[in-house]
Amino acid sequence: MRAREPADAPPMLYYKGNIKKMDQTVGIVGARRCSQEAKQKTVFLASEYAKTQIAVVSGMAKGIDSYAHTACLNVGGYTIAILGNGLDICYPSEHHKLMKCIEEKGLLLSEYPPGTPPSRYTFPRRNRLISSWSDQLIIIQAGKGSGALITAEYSRKYGREVEI
Repeated sequence: MRAREPADAPPMLYYKGNIKKMDQTVGIVGARRCSQEAKQKTVFLASEYAKTQIAVVSGMAKGIDSYAHTACLNVGGYTIAILGNGLDICYPSEHHKLMKCIEEKGLLLSEYPPGTPPSRYTFPRRNRLISSWSDQLIIIQAGKGSGALITAEYSRKYGREVEI
């Protein structure tokens, strides 16, 4: 199972939503502030993967992450949002509707117990989980030193295919 593969896997995961058998997964992450071209590429890729029953994994952040989750859900796909805070906290706060939709039709995951606020320390650990739950990772318009590139480093460490 993906949750137990990495040596640095968390001892416990919290979840809300529906756990489904996933034959294949793809992580799609990238810039919070992205170009229209990057948004269109994200929507296209997430939709195409979802149509072929490949689960889309991302971090529910602004920008690329939220476009990937939304596009997947819009075509009836299965998406997994891995959070850098407790599942009782919606971050960013404007993603309440997206979070509820993922809970109803996909899966919300976190290694953090309820009440844990997001912080600059929790997001790199979240990125590690995105990598471990993704068979392959696609990075879209990531800046130097970004969280998406941290995710790519973890993916390489875990032997996953990375496309930048």
